[in-house]
Amino acid sequence: MTGDAGAIAISKMVTNSPLLEDFQCSSTRVESEGGVALAKALETCNNLKKLDLRDNMFGVDPGLTLSKSLSAFSGLSEIYLSYLNLEDEGSIALVDALKESAPSLEVLDMAGNEITAKAAPALASCIASKQFLAKLNLAENELKDDGAILIAKALEEGHGQLSEVDMSTNLIRRAGARCLAQAVVSKPGLTLLNINGNYISDEGIDEVKDIFKNCPNILGSLDENDPDGDDYDEEGEELGGDDEHELESKLKGLEIKQEE
Repeated sequence: MTGDAGAIAISKMVTNSPLLEDFQCSSTRVESEGGVALAKALETCNNLKKLDLRDNMFGVDPGLTLSKSLSAFSGLSEIYLSYLNLEDEGSIALVDALKESAPSLEVLDMAGNEITAKAAPALASCIASKQFLAKLNLAENELKDDGAILIAKALEEGHGQLSEVDMSTNLIRRAGARCLAQAVVSKPGLTLLNINGNYISDEGIDEVKDIFKNCPNILGSLDENDPDGDDYDEEGEELGGDDEHELESKLKGLEIKQEE
């Protein structure tokens, strides 16, 4: 329960710990001021391998500040940034910076940050560049089908070490679920695809199960999926099956840019 005051005090210690390899300050009620202080302090930690800031009340500003520090983390292998209220602005800044650092990243956790499809192109581009990625957690966001399809496309090529993908509770329907399943089912080390808690139609569920017919244990539970769930576009019109197929066709030819 350090809060902002504790985080500011801790940040002074972090600034003087350039050899730090593993830093965790999760579930400590740190808000924006303390988050910014920690983010600035971490810039000195060039040897950081694991960073865990989960479940605080940061908001956008600490995310923007941390994005400026990420360039120093060339050896980072695990980063946990879930439930920080980063929203699209903070999330885009972070994944843009992360794309240029941490070439051997194995774990990317950004669940519960109110990330929408607006941030999906930047997120997908970062994911495509992380060929050592083993665990990807984007649960409890609002990526919808267009975001899910972009993430799926980013995972199609390579990613031979991928073991877990969590895209649960993201307002995903049939098209997004199908693309995710097709993108990861053949990964040799895959142990879990979690797409529970979405709005996948009964037909979509059957399609996904058929894709995983040779390895049904890898597909996570779908007991919280709601095939009748409401999902509206910006004009308030409900999206139907035809719209899903149009969306998938539109995005199929979209290429995720990956820099060498």
